[in-house]
Amino acid sequence: MKPDSRDIELLRLTGKFRWLPFDVLGKFGFINLPETVGMLSKLGYISISRNKRYFMPAQKGLDMLSGLGYAFDTATNRAYSGSITLRRRLDAASIMLTALRAGIDTLRDDVDSLKDQPVFLPSFAFRSASANPMSNSTCAGFGHWGNKAYMLHYISPESNGMFLMNELKTFHNLSSVFSTRLDEPEAMVFAGGSYTQVYEQITQKAQSKNHGIRGFADFADVYKRVDLPIHLLSCDEAGAVQLALMRQPAYNARLAHTAFGNRWVPRDEQIPEADGLIDGDRTLLIAADMDIRRAGRVVEDAKRLGKKGVALVAFKEQLEGLLMHLFPRNTHLVHLQIKQPVLDAAFGKGFSLYSPGGEQEGSDQHG
Repeated sequence: MKPDSRDIELLRLTGKFRWLPFDVLGKFGFINLPETVGMLSKLGYISISRNKRYFMPAQKGLDMLSGLGYAFDTATNRAYSGSITLRRRLDAASIMLTALRAGIDTLRDDVDSLKDQPVFLPSFAFRSASANPMSNSTCAGFGHWGNKAYMLHYISPESNGMFLMNELKTFHNLSSVFSTRLDEPEAMVFAGGSYTQVYEQITQKAQSKNHGIRGFADFADVYKRVDLPIHLLSCDEAGAVQLALMRQPAYNARLAHTAFGNRWVPRDEQIPEADGLIDGDRTLLIAADMDIRRAGRVVEDAKRLGKKGVALVAFKEQLEGLLMHLFPRNTHLVHLQIKQPVLDAAFGKGFSLYSPGGEQEGSDQHG
């Protein structure tokens, strides 16, 4: 039995990322991937770790890929359990799987690919080059979609901070790659196992033992200090839907126009950061991209100005997982879920999720 095109795509991802998390594949809507991995393991193309937590390419798989013109560095030693290398690869792979499900290219391996859209380039692609601009960076990678440039970090109890100035400098130095005009808007993405987990970690008061050492800053400090927009991302199916939306240019305006029609006014003169007004006097806030600092500012401004209230729009998982519990109880909020028909009308086939070896598919479980 020979691997088909879907199997080869998975082998290429395994060859590039080296170690992929085995137990989370179902979270990303890749229904048949666990069975596919098991089959490729029996055929000798993939090896599964003893603890069943991750899998990696076997030499037979690497040899087959090489014959197809996909060469990967075979000198990389297998990471031992608990090592920083293994953790970084698995963290980057969790983001990669989310991006892949959102239809973002995850197989590029050169820095110049960041000029294209949509693309996610893991930071280890820099480390494998002759020069290593990433040094001891904790950054998981960089992305380019929706006409914005992103630096992405995976946040967990083990990954609790970054070398702030060095990593921001690296991001800034990539500006000419993202756009020769140096005008591409920049933002950061803080990813993790869930929205709640990421938010709790970036707002915790206790400092880590490494905070302040050699330029290392806890993510809670980064969240307070950095002026760039910071988006939260849950590495699962809900996060994939979020990224699929963020791939679309002017996604907030297109959603508002489609969902509310003539009820929507594009600008709230009192709160310019808002997404306009609906029904004449209610502030509209579309928070599906999980830029929660912007969301917090809009809600606070509406409360301070004595506005009628705020219509907070997001996906069901985002509302129930974090946003409905984030703002004061005395804030006049109306929570509205983004439904699948609105996505179809606003973006057509431009908004769909990717299934390896299959057709693009809608995410009607989020309606």
